[in-house]
Amino acid sequence: MRKTKEEAEVTKEKLLDAALKVFSKKGYATTTLDDIAKEAGVTRGAIYWHFKGGKAEIFTEILNKGFERVNILLERLMAEGGSPLEIIERLMVRLLQFVEEDDDYRAVQEILIFKMTDDPELSLRLEDKRHAQEESVRYIAGLIDQAKAAGEVCPDTDAMTAAIAAYGMLNGIVFLWMVERSVTDTPQFSLKRDAASFVRLYLRSIAVR
Repeated sequence: MRKTKEEAEVTKEKLLDAALKVFSKKGYATTTLDDIAKEAGVTRGAIYWHFKGGKAEIFTEILNKGFERVNILLERLMAEGGSPLEIIERLMVRLLQFVEEDDDYRAVQEILIFKMTDDPELSLRLEDKRHAQEESVRYIAGLIDQAKAAGEVCPDTDAMTAAIAAYGMLNGIVFLWMVERSVTDTPQFSLKRDAASFVRLYLRSIAVR
């Protein structure tokens, strides 16, 4: 009997969940389609029915789902309004906290940081991630320009430089936190608890005093 659209979607989500678990355990390079099929309780053929591009397509889909969740979060935060500097602070704080709060998104970030390897096919697909990073930096730079125009940020601040520093700080803090989590159950800091303090330190470097 041919699967309904709803049943097919359920199977696809099941495969993505299973793949994320296996990628998290074994890393991208050593994970096989058989590993994913076993974890999901389906045949290898079922994987190819949903993902003709195989493992690389599966991982790309997982990445895209993570980006979608972040975009939804950003849209909601932007809708809350406020001054440009308030928006920057809110976005940076919540992005840090989101990594600790969202298990699936955190798992994807851990794979990207610790468990990736060079793969020609995957490298092409990860171009989307690079473009997303560039877009994020430009977006932050735009907010900083708005904050300069509003008199909230020092007029001699270069918006792009400040945006790259902000993006680098966020990624660096996430990296350090993930390293801590990999070796101890009690990291010396928490993204949820300490995000606001980290972000305020950064904002003091560009804000008008």
